Amino acid sequence: MPHQADIRQVLWQLAFQFKVSSKRAIRDYDLPINGMHVRLLQMIHRQPDCTAQHIATVTGRDKAQITRVIKELESMALITRTPDPADRRSQLLALSETGQGLMARIQQAEDEVRKTLLKGIPKKDVEAFIEIGNRMLDNLREES
Repeated sequence: MPHQADIRQVLWQLAFQFKVSSKRAIRDYDLPINGMHVRLLQMIHRQPDCTAQHIATVTGRDKAQITRVIKELESMALITRTPDPADRRSQLLALSETGQGLMARIQQAEDEVRKTLLKGIPKKDVEAFIEIGNRMLDNLREES
């Protein structure tokens, strides 16, 4: 396939191919969840004292949508909810033991995708890409 010269096309194709590869890895690891489940599990795993409001703010998604996915994860026994001692209206989210085991499998699948994605690319180029990508995101966020 010919290389794209337009940054918009490169970004769209990169995001699309990354999503396809991640979905394939999740399927190949026989994980019983979808991409949104994975994203929320990752956020809950990485963020101490994680709340639905935090997830909604970071993802830019509607809190009702986030709450529905949280309920699905809870019904699969992948997360737990406990009252937030600092705010009675809020609940803290954490991975259950089952969720922690699944997270380990998700990380294995993602490591395979990352390895393929970065094959043959020097570390300094990856670091530069991350820095430039973050600046681009900041620019777009300033506009909204």
